[in-house]
Amino acid sequence: MIDLAERTVVHVLEKGAHEHPDKQAIVDRHGRASYAELFDRSLRMAGGLRALGVRAGDAVVLMLDNTVDHALVWFGCSCLNAAEVPLNTGFKAPQIAYVVGHCEAEVIVLEEHYLPLLRAVADELSTVKSVVVRGDPAAAGDLPFAVYALSELAASEPAVPARVRPQDILGILYTSGTTGMPKGVQVTQAQTYGRMLPLGTGASQPDDRTLVVLPIYHVIGQCRGLYNALIAGGTAVLEPKFSASAFWDTCRAHDISYVPLVGVMAGYLLRQPQRPDDRDHPVRHIALGTTSPELADFRSRFGLREVSVSYGLTEVGGVLVGPAEPVGCGYLRPDFEAQLVDEDDVEVPQGETGELVLRPTEPWTVMAGYYKMPEETLRRWRNLWLHTGDLMRRRDDGMYLFVARRAERIRVKGENVSPGDVEAQVAEHPGVAECAVVGVDGGTDATVGEQEVLVALVPRDDADFDPAELVEFLSARLPSFAIPRFVAVLDTLPRTESTHRVRRTELAALGPGVAWDRLAAGKSTSEAGGIR
Repeated sequence: MIDLAERTVVHVLEKGAHEHPDKQAIVDRHGRASYAELFDRSLRMAGGLRALGVRAGDAVVLMLDNTVDHALVWFGCSCLNAAEVPLNTGFKAPQIAYVVGHCEAEVIVLEEHYLPLLRAVADELSTVKSVVVRGDPAAAGDLPFAVYALSELAASEPAVPARVRPQDILGILYTSGTTGMPKGVQVTQAQTYGRMLPLGTGASQPDDRTLVVLPIYHVIGQCRGLYNALIAGGTAVLEPKFSASAFWDTCRAHDISYVPLVGVMAGYLLRQPQRPDDRDHPVRHIALGTTSPELADFRSRFGLREVSVSYGLTEVGGVLVGPAEPVGCGYLRPDFEAQLVDEDDVEVPQGETGELVLRPTEPWTVMAGYYKMPEETLRRWRNLWLHTGDLMRRRDDGMYLFVARRAERIRVKGENVSPGDVEAQVAEHPGVAECAVVGVDGGTDATVGEQEVLVALVPRDDADFDPAELVEFLSARLPSFAIPRFVAVLDTLPRTESTHRVRRTELAALGPGVAWDRLAAGKSTSEAGGIR
């Protein structure tokens, strides 16, 4: 790892422009940028943002797809020492209103096709002054804000880069975490640089062309994909989204050698019809954010030389990494310390299950805290350790094995889902009297550490309750990954006798084979929202 003072976006951009100015840095479907162009265009974007009043420490909300422009806005913010706040593009209006209000952003940069979501909450956005549209700004003409085209900002005079330190806040990343209230994780420049162990085990190399199909608002797409490629001096190829049917053709077309994925995507690729050219591709290494029980079949069918796995969380990054195994999460990085502890934070004996707790050996390499939530920050940091909420075992060789989640959060396809958030939206349905949400096993092919969302509910009257109608109702209120797969309609919710709390462990037994299954009923979710 390089000197701490050099772990900033500005240093990475300057270094790339100096050492390999003409090499391709980023490619998307509509354009590309060399390392020299990337630095120049980032400074011009910074100049455009500065003209809108963005200053050091300000929050700028981004709701952008995987494009060179997305990277330029992020880097432009960093060149001003402002904080990017990248929104999950699966967010619906309620989540957008909350995040924008909580971070008090005055500037929002978004794709034209997300304007209807912004329009739905415009009256709630009291801090917003300017909206920058990637596309036609006329489409936002009825919004009560000053409206600009992203192309205007991109044509600005370049800004002089700010003095950026490793401890400065690069971004505020909102995650559901372990409670119903979304939390803004303040990630530093140094943390973001090292979140996915650049140039370490399982990282891209200078001669790699990295395919980025995971969204770059997400830590794996942003850091394991885009940023690590730039740190290494390689090339990042941005695709709008993952397509199992087109994946290998895309790799061949762009001469891709390195790809970050999450474990469930390995299953999607295995379920594609076999082709004679399944092994005819240039991919050298696939880095899985979570492992897959189908790992052996995945390696064999596609002739993969190297597959690595990592485990991490937004608050820390990919802290475990190593060669992929069907059940392993990886080995501890050398720049972190870890323990497995019991409920009283006492370390458990070797081989026994405990909660994974972590701390770095260098400053500013984990989150600076939850934005405007000091009590939540203190709760996460207890007895000088950052608590992950995940129960694990450690083998004698040092490999960590995932056991279960202590926290209430539900991990669905790489996203954190808060039961409280889902329960609040289900409760809005006029036919629901009470409800509770839990994570359940999705079946034998589920990715290690991943679950599905189950909602158990009691209807308001004795009439037949239609689960399909409920998921249609939720499709306009929740991101696609948070829409329940399973719906259990009950007479009463199981509760404890003393505190009347819902017995969530009993509800977790109502999964496959018991509750109504959305997928079995042919109701899949769309990344664009809705049920199909």
